[in-house]
Amino acid sequence: MRGISRGTHDMGIGKRTAGFSLVELMIAMVLGILVMGAAFAIFMSNQNTYRANEGLNRIQESARTAVELISRDIRAAGGSACSNLATMETSDGNSVSLDRNPVSGDANEITIVSGSELAYPTDASTANSVTIAASELDQASDVFNVGDVLVLCDAQKTFVVTATGVSGRTVTFSPSATFHYPVSVMLGRFRSTRWFVEANGRGTGNSLFVSRAAGAREEVAEGVESIAFSYLQPGGVFTPAPADWNQVAAVRMVLTLQAQNSIDGRALSRTATSVVNLRARSL
Repeated sequence: MRGISRGTHDMGIGKRTAGFSLVELMIAMVLGILVMGAAFAIFMSNQNTYRANEGLNRIQESARTAVELISRDIRAAGGSACSNLATMETSDGNSVSLDRNPVSGDANEITIVSGSELAYPTDASTANSVTIAASELDQASDVFNVGDVLVLCDAQKTFVVTATGVSGRTVTFSPSATFHYPVSVMLGRFRSTRWFVEANGRGTGNSLFVSRAAGAREEVAEGVESIAFSYLQPGGVFTPAPADWNQVAAVRMVLTLQAQNSIDGRALSRTATSVVNLRARSL
């Protein structure tokens, strides 16, 4: 009986002392570290891929926005709601720009002038007033204000004038304008738009800005580090400084865009190029 008890006791001790050896424990730790390292590497790779895709998406969005908006203005340069063959009858600076130099600037910025894409037909006009058609507006003051620079035109004549009064559907203006077709006059705004790139003031680099009618700048697209304009002259030559702005038929713009976040310590940047014809010069 004593022998049996002693044997049973010895078996219990053996069970309690069973476990991992030091070598097995070290192997398990090494394998765990390898698995964690692989998981961390995959995590970092996914993070870099996410940042790269996010940066590319923002660059593409900024490039698309910038190119589309600037192109729209360039295509409209020198245009109005009436025929391009209508003769300019006024001679102030705005009239000359609209008629002969609808684009101007240099390699780093561009100013574009045109008549507004939205123009209103009239059902009556005098030498100093037009009355907007009742089917278009209830009140001219919903759209126009005293001091607005306006483009008035019919099939043969174009005038750039300044609104001196707005009452009901009637807009008065100066200087006087005598139309060939008094009941077919179109009324729209004179548009002057300047596009340029400069620091956005947030410490995050440069942005694309627009200034309309010489007003305060408005940020359009972040991450546009630079923009370069060149202008098509006769002979198919692009130059940043045209000798004759009246001969410019198209504009080429090259945008350099950069993402805010870097990938592996390197800045992510792309270049977008577009050539846009002046519609008034090509039709």
